[in-house]
Amino acid sequence: MADEHAATHGEHGAAGHHGSIWPFVLALAGGIGFAGVITWFPLALVGAAVLAAGLAGWLLEDARGVRFGEVTYPTEPGIFKSVSIRKLGMWLFIVSEIFFFSAIIGNSLALRTRAPFWPEPGVDSPLNIPLTALNTFILITSSFTMVQALKGIEKGNLRLFRGALLATLLLGIMFVSIQVYEYNKLFFEEHLTPWLNPVEPRLATFGTTFYMQTGFHGAHVSGGVFGLAYLNYKAWKKDWFTPHNHEGVELIGLYWHFVDIVWIFLFPIVYLI
Repeated sequence: MADEHAATHGEHGAAGHHGSIWPFVLALAGGIGFAGVITWFPLALVGAAVLAAGLAGWLLEDARGVRFGEVTYPTEPGIFKSVSIRKLGMWLFIVSEIFFFSAIIGNSLALRTRAPFWPEPGVDSPLNIPLTALNTFILITSSFTMVQALKGIEKGNLRLFRGALLATLLLGIMFVSIQVYEYNKLFFEEHLTPWLNPVEPRLATFGTTFYMQTGFHGAHVSGGVFGLAYLNYKAWKKDWFTPHNHEGVELIGLYWHFVDIVWIFLFPIVYLI
């Protein structure tokens, strides 16, 4: 089996199947960064530096033509033998993210029950519900275009694949841009801050939970946008993605659908209830 593996991938030279330490470095950066946010903020800057180093290292290897997991390799043996190692890793990552966002939402709901004041949606809330509803529609639409991109590459339809992938990227950028606009307006005009301020002191707890929930989600969407930008770049390289080699599209797609589903829960919890 090892000989067959080597023979299969020897044809590709540097573009064979390789492992990489950089995903581990990125995961370590996330752990250090979040630990810094919770405990000692300068540690978050260390996490950001490790993140930059991990991205640089990964992109450098990519620029040299190294491809990771060119073909789907199933884990063996066991109940996951029909799932590739990378896909299994993505699912485990998503499970950990479910716990992460569940903790954030649960903590926010707990703070809400103890808050002396909580704005009523559509009455005294500073949030722009119609604009965010539009943004929600944009994100849901991007999930549909991501499905079309995967369908396109599976069928070998490069025109559909590239067009739908570009549409997904543009919709993702649009979502983040609208959120940045909303943050700017809320912070500077509505005085909604994640801490107590003298202008709107009654919104302190609400502001804390709002920025914590939507901020972490926005950071995840921004990470997904970078992933989509990478996919769009690679989509125009000859034979990089084919009907038999497109696991990278599937993995980014799984992540993108996840951030979409999280927002479907966050929108009503934060904006409507």
